[in-house]
Amino acid sequence: MKFKEKFIEKYSKLIDFEEYKESVIRTFARKSIRINTLGYSVSEVKKSLERDGWNLKQIPWCKNGFFIEHSTGRRDIGNTKQHKKGMFFSQGAPSMIPCLLMGISGKAKVIDLCAAPGGKTHHLACLMNNKGYLVANEPNTFRSKILKMNLERCGVNNFVLDFQKGEDYINNEKFDAILIDAPCTGSGLIKGKIARTKKLLKEWNPKIVNRYAKIQRKMLESASKCLRKHGRIVYSTCSMEPEEDELLIDSFLKDHDELKLVKAPRVSGYRVKSSLKDYIKVWPQYYDTNGFFVAVMEKR
Repeated sequence: MKFKEKFIEKYSKLIDFEEYKESVIRTFARKSIRINTLGYSVSEVKKSLERDGWNLKQIPWCKNGFFIEHSTGRRDIGNTKQHKKGMFFSQGAPSMIPCLLMGISGKAKVIDLCAAPGGKTHHLACLMNNKGYLVANEPNTFRSKILKMNLERCGVNNFVLDFQKGEDYINNEKFDAILIDAPCTGSGLIKGKIARTKKLLKEWNPKIVNRYAKIQRKMLESASKCLRKHGRIVYSTCSMEPEEDELLIDSFLKDHDELKLVKAPRVSGYRVKSSLKDYIKVWPQYYDTNGFFVAVMEKR
C-alpha cells in the first residue's frame, strides 16, 4: 500500500497514524450480517448458519447484528442459501448504527434519502415492523432496481420508491425522521490489501473531498426542509475526512438555528468507541471494521 504524503500529513493530525496504518494493512474489515427480523427469529437464522459452518459473534451495539466468519475461511456470505431466502442482510457493523439512532416506531413517516443498495432501508423497515410510511429514494436507475430487489427479497412492504437527486430533493410532506447516508470519498473503506483500498488511496485528494462536501451540504439543506418539528436527521458517511463529517455538520448547524445536535448517546446501551466527543466516528482500527461517521440532529 502506498500512502500519499498529504494523506499521511493529514491523518497524522487526526489519529495515531502508525496504529491506523498497521490496522488497514494487516487486516480486512470483519464480515457482518444483520438478521431479517421481518420474517425470521434470530435463533432460527443463527442455527441455520451454524449448521453450515458459520461462526457468529454478536455486534455489541446491535442485538440483531453479528460478526460472521466460516470455519474454512470462506468469505462469500452473499452466496449462501440463507442470503437468497432473505434471512439476513449483509451489512458493515458500523453502518448498523445510524438507523438505531433515528428514534422511530411503526407509526413514523421516514425517508432514506440515499437508499441503494437497501441495507439501511431494510433496517428501518425492521425497526418499524413493516408499518408506517417509508420512502426509499434513489435517483440512479440501475441502483434503484437493486434496491427494489433487495427490499422485496427481505419482505419489506411498507416502502415506496422515489427517484430524485438527494441534493435537490423536494417533498410537500413532512417527515418524522430522515436518514442521509451520503455519497462520499469512501476513505473509511481503506481496509485490507484489496483492489478497492488501492484505488481509494490512489484517487484520494483534497479536491475530491471538497467536491463531495458541497453535495453533502446540499443534501442536508434539502432534508431540513422536509423535516417536521421535533423530527430527526441522522447523517452518516463511510468517510474519515472532517470536511465531510464533523466540520460539515458544525458549519451546517451554525446556519440552522432550528436544528440542534444530539450528542452521541449509547447505542443499544453500548458506548461506541469514537475519536470525537459530540459525534460517533469509528476508525478502522477500533473494531477491525470499515471506518464510519454518524451525526444526529433534531428540529426544535
